[in-house]
Amino acid sequence: MKWMAVVLLGAVTSCSAATVPTKAVTTGVAAPNASFASYHTFSFGLSDQPKTGYEVTARSLEVQRRLRPLVQEALQGRGYQEDDTKGDFVVKLATGTGAVLRPGAERVVGTPLAQGYIGIDIYDASSGGQVWQGSAFAEIDPEKVDDSLLKMGVAHMLATFPRRDVAGVASAP
Repeated sequence: MKWMAVVLLGAVTSCSAATVPTKAVTTGVAAPNASFASYHTFSFGLSDQPKTGYEVTARSLEVQRRLRPLVQEALQGRGYQEDDTKGDFVVKLATGTGAVLRPGAERVVGTPLAQGYIGIDIYDASSGGQVWQGSAFAEIDPEKVDDSLLKMGVAHMLATFPRRDVAGVASAP
């Protein structure tokens, strides 16, 4: 009888642990030689491929569609203006879906867990060199897009992106 209680307790604990959302992990890194003082405008370029281990899916393409206005709003909030013809820097977005590497987790919830990836890569328009890179990873529901998680990922990534002050000069975040 004791073994049955232990198994039941283990099953309940495993199920509840599987439903707890994991934290999103974000990074944002500027190139050491990047001079953001000369940047006033941005434009969007073609999408980049997701990081190795992530693949482009119909869901990740939907995420990318929703990601663009969030990035646009965040950059404008940091003092940059969008220029559809040719900005001072080019923003390339990347999204993908991969499997969560937790042995046995898929047996607990019944379907494989997924991890989403979003990336924002920024290139100098004149040289083509990458000047900034941000990425975020989070456990996701592969059946629906969580707009609040997406917005949080963008905000965390771009928190380190240089802000333009009222005089038009880039400053530290």
